[in-house]
Amino acid sequence: MQNNLLIILAIFFIIICITSGMIINIKGENKNIYGTDLATLIGKAINENNKNNIPKDENGYYIENEQNSIKIYLNMKTVENTYTMEEIYKGEIINFVKNFNIIQFRCTNITYHKKTGKIAKLIFQEL
Repeated sequence: MQNNLLIILAIFFIIICITSGMIINIKGENKNIYGTDLATLIGKAINENNKNNIPKDENGYYIENEQNSIKIYLNMKTVENTYTMEEIYKGEIINFVKNFNIIQFRCTNITYHKKTGKIAKLIFQEL
C-alpha cells in the first residue's frame, strides 16, 4: 500500500516537473515576426496615438506622454540605422511591406508606462 502511494506521488511529481519546464520554455521564447506583421503593428500604434489625441512635434513625431502614447523603433541591420514608426509610415508603409514582407524581426525591448502599465515603447531588431 505504501509503495503504491510512493509510486503514484513520484509519477505525479514527474508530470508536474515536465509541465512546468514546458511552460517556462514557452514563455521564455522570443517569437519572431515578419515585416508584414510589423507594418500592421505600426498602423495600429499610429491609430491608437491618433485615437488618444497624442500630440506631435514640429517634425511630425508623436510626443511621448506618461499614460497612453505608443512608440515603435526599428533597428535595421541591412542599412545600419534605427527608424521610428513615423518615418516608416511617412515613407509609405506599402513600400516597407514590399521590401521587408518576408524579413523577420524580433522585439528586443518593451517599455511600459509607469502610471497605467500600458506599452509605451517597442524596439524591434531586423534579423
